[in-house]
Amino acid sequence: AWLATGDLFRRDADGDYWRVDGIADVIHTAGGAVFSTPIRDALGNLPAVDLAVAYPVVPLRDRHPLAVAAVTLRSGAELSTRDISAALGRVPEPERPAVVHVVDTIPLTTWFRPNTAPLREAGLPEPAPGKQAWFLDRAGAYRPLTDAAWRRLARAEA
Repeated sequence: AWLATGDLFRRDADGDYWRVDGIADVIHTAGGAVFSTPIRDALGNLPAVDLAVAYPVVPLRDRHPLAVAAVTLRSGAELSTRDISAALGRVPEPERPAVVHVVDTIPLTTWFRPNTAPLREAGLPEPAPGKQAWFLDRAGAYRPLTDAAWRRLARAEA
């Protein structure tokens, strides 16, 4: 019997099924579907990362959201461009987040699940002194988020 769970699976060459994401967690970008689970897993595997989430942010003038990832860090840990690039290098390029940023906290629900609603409402993270954020450049590499890159992303220019 089949039960509708709202989960999406892929079937590998051996016929095994692997969970990809929940239907509600898929981010529908201009480039196609971006699954949040592989992003969360890739970033969550970094030793410096305590908690990772991926969520959609609608830029100022675009109807298609961008995939954004937020992470909290373990006490005393640091995250580098190399860490981000290595972790997300295993995620297919069209399914990588446009921006990754470090936040102080990720809100949790009563059931201790990450609540991305406040992060989504905050919009695209802006570059600021002392804040760590990276963007996926046109060559497919992560770079520190700059004002120019933020403006390009906020306008959703290709």
